[in-house]
Amino acid sequence: MFAVRRPNSKPSNPGHPHHLPEGAAERLDALLRACDRRGRLAVLMQDNPDPDALACAAILREILYVRLGKRSTIGYGGICGRAENRAVIDVLKIPARHVTAEETARFDIVCLVDAQPGFGNNLIALDRRVDVVIDHHLTPKRCRWHAAFSDIRPQYGAATTILYEYLLAADMSISRNLATAMFYGIQSDTQDLGRESGSADIRAYQELFFQADKRKLARIQHAPLPKAYFKMFAESLQSCEVAGTTVVSFIPHCFNRDMIAEVADRLLRLEGITATICYGVCGDRVYLSARTRSPRGNAAGRLHEALRGIGDGGGHLTMAGGQAALNEHADKRLALIRARIFEIFAPHHVPKPLLMPEHIEPSPDCIKK
Repeated sequence: MFAVRRPNSKPSNPGHPHHLPEGAAERLDALLRACDRRGRLAVLMQDNPDPDALACAAILREILYVRLGKRSTIGYGGICGRAENRAVIDVLKIPARHVTAEETARFDIVCLVDAQPGFGNNLIALDRRVDVVIDHHLTPKRCRWHAAFSDIRPQYGAATTILYEYLLAADMSISRNLATAMFYGIQSDTQDLGRESGSADIRAYQELFFQADKRKLARIQHAPLPKAYFKMFAESLQSCEVAGTTVVSFIPHCFNRDMIAEVADRLLRLEGITATICYGVCGDRVYLSARTRSPRGNAAGRLHEALRGIGDGGGHLTMAGGQAALNEHADKRLALIRARIFEIFAPHHVPKPLLMPEHIEPSPDCIKK
């Protein structure tokens, strides 16, 4: 478990390297002032938190307890369904749980990490004022939210790196579990520093590598998968269509929204492909994930354009997510979304099935006589 320390205590000689960016101490003081009042405190994430969000929430919870003596509830509005994400919570003992919108309204102090108000992927509406917002996603021009303190750094590959700097500025020691959560948060969001990572992410990754528990990390990365995972993955492959260098997949019945992002990630490894989009139906909504090999692919901008007028989309230049409500004409709405995807991501290309019959049937040479 995360170490429980006496509030306001500081460990002697924690051994942190002195590479904090200019203004780190001032930002930490401003963050603490925004939270330093009486009342219940919540650290919220997106509805389906990933390892980066979970690490951020765990760091902020630790800082607020050690420096202010305040206990926090870590919450998310949906489910934590992806096996690896669930393992982060279970193996590293992060006290994160589902919270409702009604419960969120009863918290006196609200912090939002790895997300922003009004993005549609969390419980915080655009018109609600929150106390703290710390994130690394691009803020669309149309979004005008208010917070007592905010720190938005789109140039960072992982929001965990931002919170790691706050932890160093607070001069706090780091437990083994917390170091493991932070390392995996950066590793997963930047794909081992191969996606949109900067010098700050590289430094944090290198420093945390030596502090992370490698056995627990292996348990997280190789968490057991349910049978339903393979069923959904098979369905996603059967529906794949290729248009130029873009591949699009559809999951008609998705019980786990995280699966959509996982399919988009996996398909980007397909030879000759530069962009992937997976969309799937979960309940009464359709969720989308887009990935591109290069920042020039502008996944966030293109997905936002594809969902214009029917939903919300945003994220990073190489990875983005979105969602739209299904109305009484669900088939027409899905057909519109599919058409928009190909129009924006693969104009002037005719979609073709990825798995043609000749790709499925084994060749005679492969059949043992």
